[in-house]
Amino acid sequence: MFIFIIKINKTRIKTKYSTNSKNLNSYYVTGFCDAESCFQLVISKNLKYTLGWSVKLVFSILLHYKDVDILYQIQRFFGVGSVSINKDTANYQVVSLTDLLCIINHFNNFPLKTKKSIYFLLFKKAYNIISNKEHLTYLQKLVNIRASLNKGLSEKLAIAFANTIPEAEPEFDQKQDNNISNTKHWLAGFVTGEGCFFVKTSKSKTHKLGISVNLNFIVVQNIRDAGLINSLILILGCGSITISEKSYIVRYTVTSLSDIVEHIIPFLDKYPILGEKSKDYEDFKKVSTLMIGLLIKNI
Repeated sequence: MFIFIIKINKTRIKTKYSTNSKNLNSYYVTGFCDAESCFQLVISKNLKYTLGWSVKLVFSILLHYKDVDILYQIQRFFGVGSVSINKDTANYQVVSLTDLLCIINHFNNFPLKTKKSIYFLLFKKAYNIISNKEHLTYLQKLVNIRASLNKGLSEKLAIAFANTIPEAEPEFDQKQDNNISNTKHWLAGFVTGEGCFFVKTSKSKTHKLGISVNLNFIVVQNIRDAGLINSLILILGCGSITISEKSYIVRYTVTSLSDIVEHIIPFLDKYPILGEKSKDYEDFKKVSTLMIGLLIKNI
């Protein structure tokens, strides 16, 4: 089965898409990218270049190979980039400056909601510098931006550019979309990446079979997006928030069976998630139906 998938994928990678796919909602794509995408500025030692360094911008999404179909859908949506498979991972990448403009235009029109938008703005600034060829004279400008992206400078870059002053982070402006449907499409994409459907079993002396079953719907994010995660209570109409400052984690959780049946399931039926996680959701929904059936039977 695995070999069969690889053969199909190699054929698809060669395909050139000339028009955007309308199968994915634009807000869904942004939500999924908020969860899974990465904006990279790669600066590498390369003596073939006049400055002795090469620079490359990369927009990427790395998933388990079982979810490679999501990456192909995103590739068709944007109409640019390539998908590759390496062992148990699948990677969607866009590296061409011309193609990256498609990515930038998308996020200009359908903004990211998490603080990943800060990385996008830094990425866009680096794009403008490279497009205008300013880096050929002022490479340090890009290094300053690189110092503020993701995990900062590598040890080699920090030594080579000892006078680096990290670029100031753009002010985070979490734009509110008054169209609740757009927000819900965004959330479906975000849950595809960050949501978790969990069936918890534990020993119980009060249950006939000696086992209790509980359903948990969970969304976890870095504490920097606590405000956004807190807004899920309003969007979904249920749930609670816990924050762990020690681990820098904010967690949205729904454990009430009635809330799951009355709020979470209707939402995800109307705004579906994709990929392997959709199978988890279907199992999750089946368990909820069985649990409701048992409750009715025991009334």
